[in-house]
Amino acid sequence: MAPASVRFALGDYEWSAERNGILFLGQTALGMVEFLITSEALAEFIDPDLEGIDRETAIEAYVEFEPDIHRIARREFVSRLGGEPPVLITAADVSA
Repeated sequence: MAPASVRFALGDYEWSAERNGILFLGQTALGMVEFLITSEALAEFIDPDLEGIDRETAIEAYVEFEPDIHRIARREFVSRLGGEPPVLITAADVSA
């Protein structure tokens, strides 16, 4: 089986206040790629009817759903190959 196009380390993330989301890195054959999942996308994991969530809830959601987020990030990386970083993961990507 071929290795994944992007590999992630669990627990390697940080909150970005100016972007209102979680930044995390993925390792590719070409180097590191920055990803950003918005707080609205994280809210989709908890309850799709939520308008938004605060920083603490966003971090808790990221930690709880990190393997799922990494799976979505791999899918988005492949579909957007060649795009400018960070690879942005929005609510539409989560519900897809």
